[in-house]
Amino acid sequence: MCASAQNDPSAFPAAAVQFLDREMPEMEKAIAAKDRVFFEGSKMRMQAFLEEWGLRSRDPVALDRYPMCRDAVTDYLIVGLCKISPPGSICDPSTFFPRFEANLQSCRIAQAPTRRSHGPSTGGASPPAGPAG
Repeated sequence: MCASAQNDPSAFPAAAVQFLDREMPEMEKAIAAKDRVFFEGSKMRMQAFLEEWGLRSRDPVALDRYPMCRDAVTDYLIVGLCKISPPGSICDPSTFFPRFEANLQSCRIAQAPTRRSHGPSTGGASPPAGPAG
């Protein structure tokens, strides 16, 4: 077992969002340039990322605990291929895109608690005011 397979499962949503935030703008550039080669490298990066989180382990705790994040990471490639391919040839955008967006949004929500700092705020800025109650 490699050391990276012992990542704290609760950190997976934040790592998944960070991975997608890094990959998706590059994917959009590839789509605009009709660069299908991008998807080969992106698939390898996705597989390496998921393997770091236990994809090939007997007990992929993080992947099982946060299926919406796992699915968002795997499905972004399909979304990109859908966008670069003729309509309807790979997936049905009317059903697949909303599912991807819902998984991504759920993953962003799941990672929110791990991003909050328990220390002093940086720069002396106050946190945004929320609803009273």
